Amino acid sequence: MGLREDYQATMEKQLNDWKVQAEHLKVGFDQMEVSAKDQYNKSLEMLRVKQGEAWENFDKLKSASESAWGQFRAGMDKAGGEVKSAIENMSSSFKK
Repeated sequence: MGLREDYQATMEKQLNDWKVQAEHLKVGFDQMEVSAKDQYNKSLEMLRVKQGEAWENFDKLKSASESAWGQFRAGMDKAGGEVKSAIENMSSSFKK
């Protein structure tokens, strides 16, 4: 595999891992107080938006020409970082 294929495979795996992590954040939701649930829902919605943007970037990356691939990779790195940050923030904010 080449650099491009390796990167795409790595990012696809990471996006799927983040999806699983986001699902795990739902554990304990029923036990939260109302105000915490509201904040949780807002944070979860933001995370879903970031994940959607990351998947859009990933799709663009996969179909990019060789000359434009580097530009799309930078966008993917940024979008991936935002998803990672959102998951980390939710994980630390809503721990039991």
